[in-house]
Amino acid sequence: MDFKIRINKIFKAFDRPLPGKVAHKELAPYRNEIELDFKNKNPKVASTLLLIYPKDGETFFCLIERQEYEGTHSNQISFPGGKNESGESMKETALRETKEEIGVDPISINIIGELTQVYVPPSNFLIHPFVGYCDFTPVFNPNEREVKRIIEVKIEELHKKEVVKIKKMNFKKSSGNVNFEVPYLDLNNKIVWGATSVILNEFRNLISAKI
Repeated sequence: MDFKIRINKIFKAFDRPLPGKVAHKELAPYRNEIELDFKNKNPKVASTLLLIYPKDGETFFCLIERQEYEGTHSNQISFPGGKNESGESMKETALRETKEEIGVDPISINIIGELTQVYVPPSNFLIHPFVGYCDFTPVFNPNEREVKRIIEVKIEELHKKEVVKIKKMNFKKSSGNVNFEVPYLDLNNKIVWGATSVILNEFRNLISAKI
């Protein structure tokens, strides 16, 4: 499909109600509803960006694999993004972090819309996920301190029949370690789970397989 036609369809998809928590729960049934009651937890706020772009006649979006570090999200697959700074709008945070982490200038990014906020209990972050696009193939310049590699994914991968899989994962709880069978997205042979998979699942539900 022509890139401009596809982007127009995504714009139109954002005119519909967001799938929201229904889509979230498909990829995060293990999250306790009590844990997600964040109103009294004074969460830190952050923004991410799902960046769409054309490449070799096809439509892609990018993810990043984070470097290993002492922290909750070490080595995880995620979107470019980070903590909101004083005086910024949430959209400005998403654009700044995209520039800092993968080197794409905000002036070249057009924001399409914002998906449903996602609360992350382990790090007490409330994420504002944005969707945007470049109308050309960006030249990535990853921040080596934060980004191990950039993962470029064809948008059609989201609609493959076997994209959602299940894996047993270990979680640390106050009562000890527990194992859960966790849904994840298999994208480019990478395990995409947690908040990133939740955001992507809402996006793929919103745009539907028809685009």
